[in-house]
Amino acid sequence: MLEQKTTVDWFRFRSKAEPEHVLEALRPMFGDLGPSLRLAGLERGILGFSNASSVVVGDMVLGRFDYGGESQRGWLRADLPGKACEWVKDWSALDLVESLPSSQLKRLDLALTTWDGEVTHERVCRAHGAGRFTTRGRPPTLKQITSSDPRAGRTCYVGNRESDKFLRCYEKGFELAAKLGHSLASSIVSIDGKKVEDIYRVELELKDKDTPIPWEVIERRDQYFTGAYPFCADVLPGVEADILMRRPERDPQLSLKAALANIKHSYGPTLFTALRAYHGDMTAVWDQVIGDKHNHELLEAGVLLVDHD
Repeated sequence: MLEQKTTVDWFRFRSKAEPEHVLEALRPMFGDLGPSLRLAGLERGILGFSNASSVVVGDMVLGRFDYGGESQRGWLRADLPGKACEWVKDWSALDLVESLPSSQLKRLDLALTTWDGEVTHERVCRAHGAGRFTTRGRPPTLKQITSSDPRAGRTCYVGNRESDKFLRCYEKGFELAAKLGHSLASSIVSIDGKKVEDIYRVELELKDKDTPIPWEVIERRDQYFTGAYPFCADVLPGVEADILMRRPERDPQLSLKAALANIKHSYGPTLFTALRAYHGDMTAVWDQVIGDKHNHELLEAGVLLVDHD
């Protein structure tokens, strides 16, 4: 694997493997620490999973597995946040994880940290005003978090946290100084020989919603980082961009979903009352409202060419 300037700051995947098999697949990534990884049972799972275990080394929790539950259909959800990612020694040792049954990347955060003032809060704001975060359609929104305390650090959020990609840009130096304790934070002027105010981080959060995340993103994370937004290419110049491709079936699926949601909003109460009037006979109501011709806009959108949940 070529040396990458970006780092992995969150790693979530799912598989239809047993927890012990997933743990074994993770061990090579952690180098000498790998043999010490173990599972510690938790009281319950989250998000509908019935069981859960922490991934630990000694007393240090690195992540968690959630699994079990009839509604989960055999899936296991593995979450390794930034703390765990810092302990990974070899991201190229992913073969065993990738080869687990039905293994899929679900979330991947990529981070670029600059140390010499190359990226600043002001630069991010100017870039947003210049359209450097627009990739298709409307430009994503920019939200700023500021404080009356200049050493609290400023943060920019670009986009919607619930979408396929989301960007966090913040003054990392002040965060690092704060972790050393309140009594020391105000007196720290440099970290590793770099001015605190010059240390900045750009974090790209990718989620598998409408756009799948191929496993090669980890190996080619610089390329996919620069392909996310024009701004990312600006701050990491000289890197050939790779762009995640949207699932072709998602537009037809969303078109039909939006049309049905509009019907529910406009006529849902009427249909509900009609159903009560017909004593719950859905067929009787259906026969009175269903048409006998297609919606041409939905046909042109391709809704009959894909499956719908």
